[in-house]
Amino acid sequence: MGLPLWLIIAIVLIVLFVVILKMADANGVYVLAFIRDKFFYIFLILILIFLAISLTQIHSTYNIDFTSKEGIGKAMRIYWSWLGNVFSNSGRVIGYAVKQDWFSANVTNASIK
Repeated sequence: MGLPLWLIIAIVLIVLFVVILKMADANGVYVLAFIRDKFFYIFLILILIFLAISLTQIHSTYNIDFTSKEGIGKAMRIYWSWLGNVFSNSGRVIGYAVKQDWFSANVTNASIK
């Protein structure tokens, strides 16, 4: 049995991080400038990693066969439903945070007397 996918991804990310830091030391390039210049590619890699992890989770939870069209269709329905719920729940959390009274009208500064 092979290594779990999460372990492989973690190893790849650690190696990538070390390579980026070594590039910064060797060439005098700052890491943040490198990230700024390659933001699209880094963002795309993160999206693909997220997709791989979430599809692995769906596969292990629902035991879906990815070799058939029906299995892929079922996986995509579950995935989009799950992703929709994530956005819906985050919208509720943001709405709840916005409705909070963050600045009370009766606050006095105790340090000024």
